[in-house]
Order: sequence, then C-alpha cells, then structure tokens
Amino acid sequence: MLTRRATLKAAALVALPLPAIAQSRTKVRFAGGGVTIYGYMPFFVCVAQNIFAKHGIEADVAMFPGGAKAMQAVLGGSSDVACGFYEHTIMMAAKGAKITTFVLQVQNSGLALGVKPEFKTIADLKGKKIGVSAPGSATHVFAMQLFAKAGLKPTDFSAIGVGTTQTAMSAFERGEVDALALFDPIMVDLERRGLMKVLADARDSAGTRAVFGGPYASGSLYADAGWIEKNQEACTKSAAAIMEAVNFLKTATPEQAIGALEKGMCFVGQDICISGFSRNRDAYNHNGKVTPEMAETVKRMLASFDPAVASASIDLNATYTNRFVGA
Repeated sequence: MLTRRATLKAAALVALPLPAIAQSRTKVRFAGGGVTIYGYMPFFVCVAQNIFAKHGIEADVAMFPGGAKAMQAVLGGSSDVACGFYEHTIMMAAKGAKITTFVLQVQNSGLALGVKPEFKTIADLKGKKIGVSAPGSATHVFAMQLFAKAGLKPTDFSAIGVGTTQTAMSAFERGEVDALALFDPIMVDLERRGLMKVLADARDSAGTRAVFGGPYASGSLYADAGWIEKNQEACTKSAAAIMEAVNFLKTATPEQAIGALEKGMCFVGQDICISGFSRNRDAYNHNGKVTPEMAETVKRMLASFDPAVASASIDLNATYTNRFVGA
C-alpha cells in the first residue's frame, strides 16, 4: 500500500552526528522502490537521520512495493526521483524514454535466488512460481537473466509479486512460491533457518561478477532527463546527501549501520539485519559514480533475455551522469 509523508521528521540520531539543518530547502518527491534494506540503505539512512534536510532537501517520500512501480511514478509525473535500480534507465532507453541515474547508492546486485530444498538447479524451476518484489522490478529482471543463462525463456516461470518484507517470507514458507529472487535480510534469515537453498548469489562483488560477468551498478537515484536539467541544484543536494550516507556506511560497524535506520525497518530482527549488513558491506565501497564497465555489464545482462534491449541502439552515456557527484 502506498504511503506518503508530506515532510519527513527527524528520527533519533542513532549513529550520525549531524550539524545544523539547512534553513532553505528544495522539495523533492521521491518514489521508493520497496524496502530493500541493503540495496537502498544510503537512501534509508538519509531518511532516518534527516540527512536530506541537512543538505537542503525537503524529502517527500512515497513508498512502493518494487522498483517498477517507483519508475512508473516518475514516468507518470507523480514523483520526481526514483530510488531504484540503474537497469531501469537502460530498459526505458530501449523504449525511447530518457531516464538518467545521477548518483549510485550501491554497487553489486545484492540479489540471490533461493529455492525449496527439493530443487537442485535453476532448470528445475521451469514452470514454477518465483516470488519477486513486483513484476518488472530488478528482482524479476534478475530471475529472467538467470533463466536465460540456464537456456530457458523468461516466460518459463511465473513471477509472483510478494513485496520485500514479511509478506515475501510468508509466501515462501506457506509454499505459495517455489523460489524467491530477493535481497537480504529475507534470504539470510530463511537460509539460517534451513528453509532455503541459494542457487545464485550476487550479494557481494565476487558473486556479482560470477553471475553477471563484470562490475554492476544497482541501487541509485534516477529521474527524467528533462527534470534533471531543470533541477540541477536539487540533484546536487540529493547526491551529496546520498554520498554522506555511503561514506558513513563504509566505516560504520554493523550495529551502527543498522541502528541508523528507522525503528522497525528490520522486521526479521536486529541480529539478522546486522549479520546481513556484514555480508553486503562491500556494496558501499564506491564513489557514487556509474562506470562505463558497470553500464556495459547491466546492458549485456538485459540484452540476454530482452529483445527490445538487444535490438535497440542505446547511448549508455545518456543513461547516467556523474556530474553531480564530487571527485
């Protein structure tokens, strides 16, 4: 269910000592692409610790069940900026839309495909139901790419939208889906309880390279290219806020990192979320910029199963810009 807060209130400052909040603020309507704690962690830290306000942004946040819905909000004009995966910019470029990432939150995919113990290979999932955050989102794209690598078609499984919180875990536990293509802490919790076996793991740099064949750009902030040109100051301020959170996460202890989130976000329990942060930590070891190698990896992945991307003439340089991120 979509929720909107007209003005974000400052949470208790758990881990970040913040200077005085800027007095003059620019309003930005953000569309959140689901509660993917580690994939969008810099964004969530900015929200909980009021870092957007510190950098002169009045953040109006609408949360959606997955990145595809957040992208639609930006395309439809009800939101200005999406907190979503970079790959959506390439998918939309193949359709003629000009959507541009202007700051990277997270490198690596962060995703894993987990199955019931009776399944041995991805090929065994042909004709089965796979839980994804929402059809068309990064989680769905991840599953389609894995099926393509296994010699199957994207239509050889049913993508079931299960969200990114407790509903996803419940769907798997009740047998409503045979597999999940999702993030930690859901995946690590199901693994620890012996309910899930992971067949493909892109939660760290080594796993990401093994699955995708190169470095990867994932969680980002992106917007319509026209909006970016008209709102360059807002982009600069938003990017600065994200990078403050990224730099905090590079050195924070797992306890500090999880403590900087809004209370209740770790729906599986603090200990599981702390364990998951350690596993996903190198996702924040970057400078906020999308590299040409990252862009090529994402495009190659999408083209492996999406004929529209494979056949389109896409200017990758137009799908991202690094001019709002410092050196």
